[in-house]
Amino acid sequence: MMWVDVRLFGYIVKYSPAGKETFRLELDPEATIDELLAKIHFPPEVERVVLANGRQANSFTRLAEGDEVFIFVPADGG
Repeated sequence: MMWVDVRLFGYIVKYSPAGKETFRLELDPEATIDELLAKIHFPPEVERVVLANGRQANSFTRLAEGDEVFIFVPADGG
């Protein structure tokens, strides 16, 4: 098993298993972003932006021990 740090922003904090914006999550080694989202029961229909270690990540991005994952909703307007 491995641990990653996750931070949720805005209204999607409600998907935090810890009930907080920032939490640590235990995952299988080399889990993907999709597996992380499934573990926290994040609905696939909710639009989101995911960064892993400061870089944009997609559903198939593999994670490693100690990675930092930020999940937020895209900004509207412009």
